Amino acid sequence: MVPSPRGGCPPSSPSGSPATTTATEDPVLVGVTDEGVPLEGVIQFDKPGDAAAESKLVSYAKLGLLASGDVLCLLVFSAIGRFSHGLPVLDAETFKTADPFIAGWLLSAYLLGGFGDDAKGRNGVGNAVVVAAKSWAVGIPLGLAIRALSSGHIPPTPFILVAMGSTWVLLTGWRALVSLLFSTGQSQQDDVYRRGSPFELFEVKKVLQIIGIFFYTCN
Repeated sequence: MVPSPRGGCPPSSPSGSPATTTATEDPVLVGVTDEGVPLEGVIQFDKPGDAAAESKLVSYAKLGLLASGDVLCLLVFSAIGRFSHGLPVLDAETFKTADPFIAGWLLSAYLLGGFGDDAKGRNGVGNAVVVAAKSWAVGIPLGLAIRALSSGHIPPTPFILVAMGSTWVLLTGWRALVSLLFSTGQSQQDDVYRRGSPFELFEVKKVLQIIGIFFYTCN
């Protein structure tokens, strides 16, 4: 007597090889909540918001955007100053005027986290502005000191006040804007992570169907 398929694994053919199911047999799907289907294992997802999950290429692109925007803001500051004094803007002296401030800002931002996760908007716009303010409080006075050493005299007080105020508006405004863009893009990626993808759901259902058919056949 041939044992029933319910009594164990699939019956064997007279030649000793396992019998194969016919192509016309409808598969039986077993739900995940069925107590007779033990499922074990661990599924790990990389959340897009994690620092480790971000590619190096994207990180370097953000650093390049931050640094180039900083330099552009300081060049705008130098150009506005020269324009207000009736001097040509599209001139090498514009870059020469901005050089000490660029050096001071980049050095202070590098040392004070001005190119870290806070500056990239990972922890909100507020933290990005705080980091920019710290870099500004050290970098612009350092730029004034470099300018004084290179020119051989201390800049006049009105110039110091205008430089501090103008660079504050330009740099912190720029950093707030770019961090907002970064954080908005990151939140959209996190929403995709939370919602999931219909293709991922299809793959999970397909795996569960295969597992259900396997356990049903052996039981």
